[in-house]
Amino acid sequence: MVNLMVLLVQISGFLGSGKTSSIIRMANEAQKLGLKTAVIVNEIGDVDVDGEFVKRSGLKAKRILGGCICCTLGADLVSTIKNVVEEFNPDVIFIEPTGVALPSQVKRFFVQASYLIPGLEFSPTFALVDGVRFRSLLAEFKDFLTKQARDAEILVVTKIDKVDKKFELPLIVSALSEMRPGTRIIGISSLTGEGIPDLLAAVLGDRVELRASEQNLAQDDSVIASGVGNADFYGILRSNKVLDENTIRSFVVEIMDAMGRRCVEKTGRILGHIKAYGESGGTGFKASMVDMVTGVEFSGVLPKSWSELKLSMFMALEGFKSDEMRSYLKERVREASTKYGLIVEDLHHH
Repeated sequence: MVNLMVLLVQISGFLGSGKTSSIIRMANEAQKLGLKTAVIVNEIGDVDVDGEFVKRSGLKAKRILGGCICCTLGADLVSTIKNVVEEFNPDVIFIEPTGVALPSQVKRFFVQASYLIPGLEFSPTFALVDGVRFRSLLAEFKDFLTKQARDAEILVVTKIDKVDKKFELPLIVSALSEMRPGTRIIGISSLTGEGIPDLLAAVLGDRVELRASEQNLAQDDSVIASGVGNADFYGILRSNKVLDENTIRSFVVEIMDAMGRRCVEKTGRILGHIKAYGESGGTGFKASMVDMVTGVEFSGVLPKSWSELKLSMFMALEGFKSDEMRSYLKERVREASTKYGLIVEDLHHH
């Protein structure tokens, strides 16, 4: 039976704020309620990290690569929504824009989609804010974060399991209330599940009306406006002998640490997101890094043994030009593969 109504949900937020893990949590909870879900993931770069991890989590997903759906790839978003509705017949579609997207600019393409696809409904727009890095992001990206916050109907503070709830969390809520007076603020942890039921209830609760005038909003390139450069790698790692999970863990950590240290050398901090997705023998894992103190965090399942592994890496970092970052990443991959005796087949341009 074809669904008469399909709910579109935009989950926006700056790089590394926890959009993918939050969507996976919510989608799984929605499925327990009997709702069919699908996810559309947008990456600035040409390789897919989050989309592959979403699929590995058992969810239906489509990807839009090579730009931002709020500016250069808006038409791709409209056609992808249509394809998802026709192929998966979902009740709910979660849209994950890039970390530098402006929610209001994504919404104008929702208006266009509503003309082509009957039965679309729209939840409030959610902007996720990283509770752990809030102070540093506010210091360096206040204007951009404020734009994202003012574009959203509901603000979500993530990673609250790592935030002092007595002192720090109230300060974050107060600062966000100044950015977006009167808006609802929800605190969540994708790791523990705290707040996820409240967030899903907000997603499935109110509906918003999109106005035709929203098509006429400013159409600045949000990637350029953010001042963030990006680089990616996609290839196959091969070994002449069977290796264990510690080898791939060390390989990924070594490259991410090198990129993080380089960023700190240039700017004094990491502002952005470094992530990777690896797959071998039917198992897949994601690695993520947003600061040097926390380091690289892994989720999913690393292969216990492997001799061939597909690996995608993507990073968007403030302080780098994209060409410089790509060159540096390529050199780090080459050095690490030599160290661990790996043969690298670069599939980026295949």
